[in-house]
This record gives sequence, structure tokens and C-alpha cells, in this order.
Amino acid sequence: MIMTNSVLKISILFSVLMAVFLLSPVKSAKAATTDNIRGLAYNSLYGYISFNCLDDDFSGRFPFTFPFTFNILACATNNHGVNLSANNIFSGDAWNTFLGTITFNSTSTPPDGGAFRSNCEVSVATSTACYREVDRKIYGYMRVVSTGEWINLNDSSVLPTAGITNYNDPTPGIFSGYASSSFGAISFNCTNDGSCSTNNYDVKIGPTEIRQMTAPNWDSVSACANGAQHAVLKWSRRSGTQTAYELIVSTANSTSTGVIVDTGKVSNNATQYYFTPPSYDTPYYWFLRLWDDTDTPIAWRQFNTNGTKDWITDNFTRNSQIGNLQTFTSYRHEFPLPSFTWSPTQIVVATTSNSFISNSSYYTDANSLQTCSGVCSYNWSVSDAGAVITGTTSPSTSILFTRATNTSVTLSATDDDTYTCSTSTLLDVNFLLPTWKEVKAQ
Repeated sequence: MIMTNSVLKISILFSVLMAVFLLSPVKSAKAATTDNIRGLAYNSLYGYISFNCLDDDFSGRFPFTFPFTFNILACATNNHGVNLSANNIFSGDAWNTFLGTITFNSTSTPPDGGAFRSNCEVSVATSTACYREVDRKIYGYMRVVSTGEWINLNDSSVLPTAGITNYNDPTPGIFSGYASSSFGAISFNCTNDGSCSTNNYDVKIGPTEIRQMTAPNWDSVSACANGAQHAVLKWSRRSGTQTAYELIVSTANSTSTGVIVDTGKVSNNATQYYFTPPSYDTPYYWFLRLWDDTDTPIAWRQFNTNGTKDWITDNFTRNSQIGNLQTFTSYRHEFPLPSFTWSPTQIVVATTSNSFISNSSYYTDANSLQTCSGVCSYNWSVSDAGAVITGTTSPSTSILFTRATNTSVTLSATDDDTYTCSTSTLLDVNFLLPTWKEVKAQ
């Protein structure tokens, strides 16, 4: 039977495909599910560079496209992927149809001798690249395994150089800029060249990740004005989107025991949660999870399990010592109540020193209000630099005012737990009025 032209073409095409399939390198690598970098970069000479085989199916391995789908499982023929660690160190392998494996794990010495590592957050000698959050730049190299070619990720002659949008951006974790190589620039985002309408590609940290959690975010100013028994739990994303969150606060290291707050799923992209701890001087555990743009929840993240990112704010010594390191601690008691009186009540310029006396109070561990006598420390200050204060750290002092002006007098009181609050009073300082004498008209 004579084979028709169409069948012949299909047979030849199939033979070519099988040959390419069989001859193409099959790389053994870690499972793609552990690699958090996704997407494709682009080079005008060699085409796409895949950072995760989940984005590189069988048909994507060729420099041309097919009018049909192969239905071959992702990563079945060329398992590769790149990971960016919590400490912002790159590892793993990217892949290109022509160049083959492009690695971040080369044992060869980079062209700069490893000088790029001074920009890394942690000491590292096993990776060829890292990301620095402070300037949003990627430092170091990728290496083409087959040729030994180094790809520079921070070449000052290429502007803009490779970077990643950080947690301060509405859409964090998106790569930007270019890398340089002997075969031309490599673009990490189609917005670099405005080609997204015809050649839509990018590289990004793939899943939604929580970058940072901080607590209690309730400083002395807030505690003095609104009470100490409050906290604001804040978080930021390293990548992805947030369509909802769930937050749990517990007195036990558990999401089911000792729970005092469980918000349930809240459809909101908020990045903070205000609540009132029920007890003073108590350590609390905090758990958080987010939902991404596919309405899929990410894994629970516990506060202070990322020691390089999470941190306790407004950290009085007591807060860092009590309880487990994965907790934040509510204040021991309310903050002091500074107050003062003065005499004479009418302040006159340069006639006499005026007496100012503290009658401040403070709270004890039992949360009862006591007078500050013999316990608190003080600091007096005046907004008018010309005024003369006899003693700035005494419970009572005298102040001589040398000019007529509106002057603010401030007293700060600090208790024995170093909790400090201040109070200010605006005084109207005047000249002494002349003595009037009524004289009968002649």
C-alpha cells in the first residue's frame, strides 16, 4: 500500500519527535514540588529558559509549537527546578532546549572569585547566587553545565540588572531586569521589552509565601495613650497574592489547645490584626495561614519560626525572656501616669523660680496603682531653650523663665520595669504687669 503524503508527513514528524525525545538529556533532580521558583526567562538567540519543569511540558522543549497537545505529565522527561531559600540563597537547576542544564550549584569558582557572596544575607559557599532584600537585587551567577559559560546576574553594564520585587510591593516575588551572557541578555520579565502581548513570560517565586510576622507592635506611646493590654499582629508576603487569611492566637503551642482567638477564614487582603490579650505578663503563640488567588490555603506558619525574618517589636527585656521563643508577651501591667503641679500658677518672666512638683503614679505587678515616691525616675524638659531648670531628674524642680512666650513643660516618669510615659502642659509666660495707681484729675 502506498502511503499518502499526509500520512508520510505525520510519520516523519513522529520519527523526528521520537528522536529528539530519546536523545534529549533526562536530568535527575529534586522533585519540582520543593522548588519555589516558577516561570520562563527569555533570550533572543536560544529562546526560553525554564526555571521549573512544571512550566516546561514536552511540547515546550522545542523551539517551535505544535497544533496539538502531547498530554505528557510535567517533569516526566526532564525534572528540573530552582529554589530560593528563606535566607534568599538560590539552588537547583534551570533548563534550556539548546543549552541544557543551567545550574546554581556549580562547584567551579565564579568569575568574581565569590566576591558576590558579601551581598548575601548569610554565609554561603555552595551556591552561585543570592537575593538581597535591602536593594531588591540578585547577585552572583548561573552556569551552563555543558559549556561552562557563566551568566552574570548583576552585570553593571546591563540596566536594569536582575532583581525581585520585595514584600513592600503589592505583588512581591516577581523577577525583573536582565542577566548578561556571551550569547546576549536574558530577560526575566516580558515587561522589560514590552513584549507581553505577543510573548508573555516571567519568572517569579511561585507559591504564596509569608515573608515576615511581627508582634506585639504596641509601643510605649500607644500603651500610654490607649492602655498596655493590646497587640497588633502584622505580616507581609514574600510572594504571591492573598485573598483571605486565618489567624489563631493561643496560650499553648497548638492551634487547637488554649486558643483565645480564631478568626476563621476571613476574605480580606489585610496585613494586620488588632486584638486585646486577656491577661498581662503572658506569652502567646500566634499561627497564620493565607489563601492564594486560586482560593487554596497555604500551610500554617508559626510566629518566630523564621528567626531571620520574624521579630518581636517594642522588645522590653521582660518580653524577650519570658516563655517560649515562639511567643510574644503582653506587658506586665499598665504604664505609669505622670502628672505635676506648679506654683505660683501665674508664670512671670525672670522674677522668681517656679516650683514644679511631680505627683505621678505607677502600676505594680499586681496591677494596683501606687504613688511613684521612691520608685520612679523622672525627666523634666522645657520647650523654651532659654528657661533654666534646677534639676532635670528630681521628683520636684524649679524653673526660671527668661522670656515671655508660650512654653511647654514636660515630665517623663519611668517605673521599675522601665515603662515610660510623659505628660506636657503649655504655660503662658508673661511680663510682670505695672502697678496701677489711680490719680485724680486736676
